[in-house]
Amino acid sequence: MDANNSSNIGKRLIPQILDDLATSDPDVPVYSLVSTPDCTQSRHVSAREFVKAVDKTAWWLKSLIEDRATTAIRPLGYIGPHDLRHVLLTFACALFVSPKNNVEGTLAVLAATGCDIWVHPGEQYQYLPVVAKILVQRPMRVLQLPELDMLMDVESVEPFPYTKTFDEASQDPFCILHTSGTTGVPKPVVWTHALVGTMDAVRLLPPTQGDGGLQPWTSLFEARSSIYSSFPMSHGAGIIMDILLPALFNLRCVLGPATVPSNIDLINSLAKHEQIDIWSMVPSLVDELGESPDVLEQVKRSKFICASGGPVSPDIAAKVNKSIRVLNLTGTTEGLFIGNLVVPREDWFWFAFHPYSGFEFRETEPGVYEHWIHRNEHWSLFQGIFHTFPDKNSINMKDMYVRHPVKPDLWSFKGRSDDVVVLSNGYKIPPLATEAYITTHPDIAGCLVIGDGKPQPGLLIELRDPTRTKDTALFDSLWKTIEEAVQRSMYSVQLDRVYVAFSEPHKPFVRTDKNTVKRHATLLLYADFIERFYQSRDDETELVAIVATSEASVIQSLRRIISPSLPTIEDAPPDADFFQLGFDSIFVFRLIRSINTALALDDRVSPRHIYANPTLAKLAALIVRLASGKTKVMSSDPGPGIESDTVKLKAKIDQHRAHQSFRMNPFDYINPNHYMGINLYFALGEEQTFEGVFAKLQAGLRRTLDRIPSLDGKMMFCSDQEIGHKKGDLRLTIPPVGYDEGHLAPRQLTFKDLSAELPSFRELQDGEFVPSAVRDDMVLPCDPFPPYPADIIVSRANFVRGGCILATNFHHGCLDGLGVMVALKFWAESCRYLDGDSTATCSWYDPESSNHDLPEILYEMEGRARPLAEVDPGTWGFLPFLPLETPRSQPDEAPSQNFVPRANEPALPPPAVFPHKLLWPPAIDPQGRRLKTTMFLITAAKLEALKQEVISDPESKGVITSLSDIVQAFFWRMAIRARHRVAKETHGQHFSPDEPAILELPIDGRPYFSALLPDTYMGSMLILNRPHMSVEKLCADTTTIGHVAYVLREFAARVTPQLFHDAFTLLRTLPDYDRFTLADMGLDGVHSMISNMMLFQPTEIAFGDGVFDNGGSPLALRPQIERGGQRFRFLVIFPMRGDGGVELVLGTLPEEREMLLADPEVKRYATLIDG
Repeated sequence: MDANNSSNIGKRLIPQILDDLATSDPDVPVYSLVSTPDCTQSRHVSAREFVKAVDKTAWWLKSLIEDRATTAIRPLGYIGPHDLRHVLLTFACALFVSPKNNVEGTLAVLAATGCDIWVHPGEQYQYLPVVAKILVQRPMRVLQLPELDMLMDVESVEPFPYTKTFDEASQDPFCILHTSGTTGVPKPVVWTHALVGTMDAVRLLPPTQGDGGLQPWTSLFEARSSIYSSFPMSHGAGIIMDILLPALFNLRCVLGPATVPSNIDLINSLAKHEQIDIWSMVPSLVDELGESPDVLEQVKRSKFICASGGPVSPDIAAKVNKSIRVLNLTGTTEGLFIGNLVVPREDWFWFAFHPYSGFEFRETEPGVYEHWIHRNEHWSLFQGIFHTFPDKNSINMKDMYVRHPVKPDLWSFKGRSDDVVVLSNGYKIPPLATEAYITTHPDIAGCLVIGDGKPQPGLLIELRDPTRTKDTALFDSLWKTIEEAVQRSMYSVQLDRVYVAFSEPHKPFVRTDKNTVKRHATLLLYADFIERFYQSRDDETELVAIVATSEASVIQSLRRIISPSLPTIEDAPPDADFFQLGFDSIFVFRLIRSINTALALDDRVSPRHIYANPTLAKLAALIVRLASGKTKVMSSDPGPGIESDTVKLKAKIDQHRAHQSFRMNPFDYINPNHYMGINLYFALGEEQTFEGVFAKLQAGLRRTLDRIPSLDGKMMFCSDQEIGHKKGDLRLTIPPVGYDEGHLAPRQLTFKDLSAELPSFRELQDGEFVPSAVRDDMVLPCDPFPPYPADIIVSRANFVRGGCILATNFHHGCLDGLGVMVALKFWAESCRYLDGDSTATCSWYDPESSNHDLPEILYEMEGRARPLAEVDPGTWGFLPFLPLETPRSQPDEAPSQNFVPRANEPALPPPAVFPHKLLWPPAIDPQGRRLKTTMFLITAAKLEALKQEVISDPESKGVITSLSDIVQAFFWRMAIRARHRVAKETHGQHFSPDEPAILELPIDGRPYFSALLPDTYMGSMLILNRPHMSVEKLCADTTTIGHVAYVLREFAARVTPQLFHDAFTLLRTLPDYDRFTLADMGLDGVHSMISNMMLFQPTEIAFGDGVFDNGGSPLALRPQIERGGQRFRFLVIFPMRGDGGVELVLGTLPEEREMLLADPEVKRYATLIDG
C-alpha cells in the first residue's frame, strides 16, 4: 500500500510513511539535531538516514530480545536524554516513562503493561535514582542503548521488513505513554496505530453546520515547515509534535541540545539560527515569551505558536498573540487533540470544536459547564478517545469550561471537576489527599490547594479561629503538618511557605450539607482574593541577603536562596547544572525574584538569564558583575554565561583541601584512642534481601565518604619531625582525590549472615532488644582500643531473619557522640538519596563540619582567650588530664588555689580528687572480674510519677523540671547505692563523711564555644562536668532524688562559654598527652560516667523504606558497653522509647544486681528487664 496516497489519510502507518518518503525523496531533511547550547551547530538527518537508523535500532533490538515462542509486541521501558533515540525507539513500541514519576507510579505502569525490558542510555554510567530503585524492586532485563552516533552509522544496514496493512496493524501499539496519575497511580495508555490515524484524519473534517466556518487546527501545518517542541517525549504533546506530525504532515522536526532543557534563552538562539516555522510550547514558556520582548522580536518571524498542556495567562500571552499567532490547543493523552478548530486570532484564548468531535458542555452551576464526549458514527476517524476506551459510549472528561459572553461556540478552560489543579506549565496536582492530611491539624477547619493557571501551587487555609492568622507559633505548627503532607504525597506538590494564605473571616468556605468544602463554589468566592494573593507574592519573597563582594560569597547566598526549593543544591559542586539536579520553572520564578530584590535590580534578571547561567559558578559570576556595575545585563542576549576560572579554581581547591591530612586540635584529645560503638536494629520488609540491603548500605556509605572524606581516613601518630611536635600528637590521613574514583566498595563495611546463630528480628523485638540477646563482639569483632593507624569507621551489617543489626564503631578521637550521630544521619540520608528521594540531600550539613581547625580559629576570633596565669585552676576539673602543677607522685591532691578571679566572675571550686590511673586503655581488672550488662526500664507512667515527686520536693528548690536531670539523678544514685552497700555490707569497707562520689558527665560545647561553630561540627567539643557529693549523703535514705538533681543542676550552671575557652587554653599548654586520667577507671570505687542519649530520637536516622522498614529508622539503638566490662564504670541512658519509657543500662557485678533489686527506690520506679 502506498502510505502517501491521499486517499489513505487516516489509515496510514507511520513506519511505511517514512519508508515511502525515503524512497521518493531520500535527501529531504526530516530531523535537525542541534548540538551546541548556543544553537550555532546542527546537522540534518535525511529521510534515508532516518529510516536506516530505525532499521538499525530494530535489528539491534531483535538480536537481543527475539523470543521465538511468541510474536507478541513487547514494550520497552525508557527514560533518557531528549534526543533522536526517543524517536527511534518509538518505532519499536517504547514505553516512555516520565522521570517525574515516583517509584510506586512507575512500577504500576510497568506491571500493567507487562514490561520486563528496560533500555538504558549506554553513555550514562549510573542509573537515575528512580531507575535504580525500580530495577531493585522489579526484575527486568536491561539493554544498554548505543549512543546516537553509533545508531546513525547506517551505511551497511539492511531494511527491517514491516509489511502489515493498516487493518492488520490498527490495534497494534505504536508506543505507550501513561496518565499523570492525578486520580491514583499513573495508568498506561497504549497509542495504537488506529489512534495515531485520528491525527492524520483531522484534515478530513468537513465543513458542516456548527463549525462556524472554522478550519481544523492542522490546516496551519504546511508541508516542509520546520517545528520545534518544548515538551519532553514522555508527554503526549512531545510525541505528537516530534514524531507524529513530522511524519503525517511532512515537517522537519528540530531537536534541541539533549542536555539543555527548553527555556526562553534556548528559544531565542533557535529563532536566530534554525529558522523555526512552528513552535510547540508549554503555557509557562508562552507566558515567559510575553515578558521577553527581545526574544519575541526574534520568534515573531515564525508562522505560529501551538500552546497546549495547560492554561496560559490570558494577559501575558495576549502580548505574544499580537506579534505571532497563538494556537491554543487542548487534548488528552487518551484521545489526543480531538476536533480543535482554528479560531479567529483575536479569540486566540478560546477553544472551538468541530461538531464531529461529539462534545457536550453540561451546565453544572451558573456559567460553568462540564465537558462530555459522546460516541458518534464518525468516531473511528475523529474521536480517538474511543480507541482507548472501546467499551465506552459517553465519557465525562471532568474538565470545566465557561462560555464566551457573545460567541456561544467558543469555550475557555476553567478547571477540573475532579479537583485536579493544573499549573501553567501543565503539571497536574491532585490535591485531595494533601488537603485531607493538612486538615487533620486541630486548628484547621478546611483548606484548598490553589494555583490553576499559575506557575506555583498555593494553599488557602480556613482556621477554626479566624483571628489567629498572625500567630507565628501557630503558623510554624501548621507548616510542620504541611511539610508532612507534602512528604506523604505521591506527587511533587512543592508547596512554599510564601504561598500559604488564610481565608477571610467574613468569607467562610462554602460547604455542603455534610459540611464538606465545595471546592468550585469556594474558589469562585475567592477568585479575586486568589488573583491578588498571587500578584502580591512578588512583593513578599523572603529576602536573603546577597553579599556580592566575591563569587564565593554569592555562591553561598545562592545556596541559601535555592535550598528551600531544591535541597540538592546544598552539597552540589559549583559547576553542577541546576536543571539536572531537579530545578524547574517553578523554582526559577522564585530565584529571580530573590536576586532582583536582594540587589535592587528591578527586573533586569529574568528567567532566561537563569537558563543561560544554570550553575552556581556561572550565576555567581554574573551577579558579581551586575553588582559591581562593570557590566549590564543585556536584555537582548545574556550570552551562554560567564565562565569563571576563579570559581572553578576555588571549587577544585576546596575539593582537594577536603582530602588533605590534618593534625588533631586540642579538644580532640579529650577522647583517647578508642572506638565508640553503637548497634542499630532495623526491620526488613518481606521483599528485601540481605544482599540487596547490603548493597544499598555500601552505596550510601560510599557517597558519605565521598562527601565527607575525613570519614574515609585513618588516625595515626604524627612524625616526630613535624614542626611543633609533641609526644602523642595525632594526625588524620585521608585518601587523596581520585584515590578510588568513588567506585570501590567501602572497606569500612562488611557483611555477615547471622540468621542461624541469632534469634529472628521479631524475637529480638519481642524481647525488648535486650543487650544480652546479642553480644557486641559477635556482631562486630573489633579491637575497641585499636593500634594506629586506625580507621575512623568500622562497621558490619549483620542479618537475621526479618532484620538487620548494623554494628558500628567510630573513632572517638575524631568524632564525639554528636559527630557520630551526624555521620550516621548523613549515611542514612545518602541511602535515601540514592534510592530516589530527591529531598534527602543532607542540606542540614555544614560543609565545614569536618574542619578540625575551626576550634582553633574561633578561639582566636572570639576574644575569650586568656593568658595561662589568668585561667581559673578549677578549669582542670573539667578535663581528663592532670593539672600541670600536680606531681605524679602526689596524684590524690588538688592543685593549689592561689588564684584571684576577675571581677564579677565567681571562682570555680577545686577539681574533685580521685585516684589517678595514668594508663590508657585502663588496665583489666586484676581480679578477673567482668561486669554484666544490666538493663532497667522506667515506664512512662512511673517516669511521670518520678517527675512529680521531684517537682514537689522542696529539696529541688523549684528549679528542677527537666526529665533528663531527673533521670540522671535517679540513675546515678541507684547505681552508687548498690555499689556502696556491697562495699560496706559485703566487704566491710568504711567511707569517711567527706569521701566523694564523682559523676563524669560529657558536656557538648557547641552551644557554648561560638555561635559561628556549625551545629553539625563533628570533631570533639566535649569537656567533663564532674558533679560530686559525699558518697554517704548521696546514698542516704534521707537524701531525695530532688536534692541530687539540684546538685547536678548547680554543677551544670558553672559551664559557660568562658569555661570552654579556658579549657582550650589549658589543653594547648599540655606538653604531651600521657597525663590522661578518668575517675570512672577501674571497677572499684564509687565513681561513674553517664552517657545520656535520652533526648536523641532514632527517627533522625532514616535510611528510607527502600532499605529498611519503619521509614528506614532503627527500632532500637544500643551503645556497645561490653567492651568496658573489665576496665571502667559506665552508665548509659538509652533514647526515650516510643511508648515514653526510658531504659537505663549499666554494668554490674552479681552482688550489685542483688542490691539493686532490693532497693525500695529502684523497685518503686524501675523494672529489671535484662541481666
